[in-house]
Amino acid sequence: MKRFVTLSLTGVTLLSLVALLPAAPVAAQTKLVVASPHAVLFDTGLIFAVAKEKGFFKEAGLDVDTVIVAGGGENVQALVSGSVQIALATGTFAVMSAFQKGAPVKIIAAEMTGVSDLYWYSQANSPYKKLEDLAGKRVAFSNPGSSSHMAVLAMVDQVKAKGLPAPQPVSLGRMPDVFTAIKTGQAEAGFAAVPLFLDRVDSGEIQIAFKGEEIEKLKDVTVRVTFAQREWVDKNAETVRTFLRAYKKTQDFMLANRQETARIWIRHGKLKISEATAVKAIGFYTPEAIALKPIKGLATTMEDGVKFKFLSKPLTQDDLDRLIDLRYVP
Repeated sequence: MKRFVTLSLTGVTLLSLVALLPAAPVAAQTKLVVASPHAVLFDTGLIFAVAKEKGFFKEAGLDVDTVIVAGGGENVQALVSGSVQIALATGTFAVMSAFQKGAPVKIIAAEMTGVSDLYWYSQANSPYKKLEDLAGKRVAFSNPGSSSHMAVLAMVDQVKAKGLPAPQPVSLGRMPDVFTAIKTGQAEAGFAAVPLFLDRVDSGEIQIAFKGEEIEKLKDVTVRVTFAQREWVDKNAETVRTFLRAYKKTQDFMLANRQETARIWIRHGKLKISEATAVKAIGFYTPEAIALKPIKGLATTMEDGVKFKFLSKPLTQDDLDRLIDLRYVP
């Protein structure tokens, strides 16, 4: 009996001592603010919702906040001002132009190659049902230097090459503003990225005039990139590497688990589409399109950059080596 009591007391004493020990320190989360041009789209909004829900950023030791900006030059301004550390899904035109003008920026990953995620629409009762129908008409993009701007400029060349009058590019800002502009007759065709407004296509309110995949020139061109301030990247190389690793892990999960991703998308974006439509929309984002490397079509991008006055001259190989650094991509 005495031995039993001694053991019991010893156990109580040990438990008491353990309870008094300080708790193991919780690993600090690295704070990261990322500029994104849209809160809902697959690659700019949904990816953060999935990463948060599945804990991919947290398990990597990152506390990621997003700031929504309008795209193109606004992404550059947000980054150069220091209000964000990384800017996502920014038109390659805009980043190259900023670099040539002296902005301390560094491209750390590709974001979208081709424009298969975009489509252009018109009012349902309009005669604009295909790309050629928009000859001489106003065609919307978001902001100068954005991927939608690159797409419209390439579309203009494609129409002109058929001997038709050139469409007129019109900058109308964010996608909801573009939709309003189309409904009020400020342009004949507006743009959207899937799955936005697909419910309105299904209901017959608007019709698809042409899809991004029809723009031949951009099929193998990286139109959007992810970039950061050069000095910040040099000082925080491991954070950059960790972010891109977690981002890629989230991409892989989304493509491999489309039903679950579709449900998260509908819930996160408050989308008025069916789960089947959301799954179909995920199909627009192929592994090749959203690959983080390589950055393709640089010669084409620079040629158009000079042609449309985003660049004063093509960047040299030394310029490109300083601008583009893909060492951090997993």
